[in-house]
Amino acid sequence: MTFKTIVVQLDTGTHAKHRLDAAVALAERFDAHLYGVYSEFTLDPRFYYQADRQHRYEVPLADLCRERRERAEHMFRVRLASTKVEHDWRASEMTGGSSVIDHARCADLTIVGQHDPNEPDAYLADRFPESTIMGAGGPVLVWPCKNSPSPLGATAVIAWDGSREAARAAYDALPLLSRARRVDIVSIRTDRDPPLGDGRAASDLARSLIRHAVRANVIELSVPRGAHVEEALTSYLKSQSARLLVMGAFHHGRVRETLLGGFTRAVLREAELPVLMSC
Repeated sequence: MTFKTIVVQLDTGTHAKHRLDAAVALAERFDAHLYGVYSEFTLDPRFYYQADRQHRYEVPLADLCRERRERAEHMFRVRLASTKVEHDWRASEMTGGSSVIDHARCADLTIVGQHDPNEPDAYLADRFPESTIMGAGGPVLVWPCKNSPSPLGATAVIAWDGSREAARAAYDALPLLSRARRVDIVSIRTDRDPPLGDGRAASDLARSLIRHAVRANVIELSVPRGAHVEEALTSYLKSQSARLLVMGAFHHGRVRETLLGGFTRAVLREAELPVLMSC
């Protein structure tokens, strides 16, 4: 398996360059076509200007949006000029979500940035990474704010709970897993949780991955009831110097996680390494 079409979401924030570098490296490794997709958050002037004064701001706002798009496009084209990667630039005046998601649905992999509350230029929409994961229809690689080395040729961790979402993520990640130096399947259970049954156990996933030439270690972590699972997972990732986390999103239902937060959002908020998610 491989990635032949990769989409990377770009903006004028300070983290965009690192995200673009990661996308180019993956496109080169997989001989993939790369789409640079830019779409910024813009407010209709009617929402914050009086109607009789709106005309005073339409042109300056349009000029600002155009300048930002051109700046991101310049970064993309200059970076790609020194490569042999086939690529296209896509920009829209719409808010970020729909444009990126539309392209994501025709891609093998979509790369978006982790939300940074201190980076106003990168803001697209509330919970943008989560919305993209829910709407993409395929794997989404969330690149951390903290610059991260390539996930290829390093340790990859699959967070496994036997769910449909976790299974989808594991198989969506096969192109990356097959090029990892080491793959760990990590299950986290509380002291009183029963073991996962046949067909859902981590060992069953490991046997399936072997048929794809991916040899994985099965790791089971036990935590006290009521403990934060994401803390145990984060601790394991750091102890193994992992460079990629693979996990299903919205394990407890999309509506519940969207309203209450939950494990998916906690991982996206705290992760210091690339996270590949599917749902």
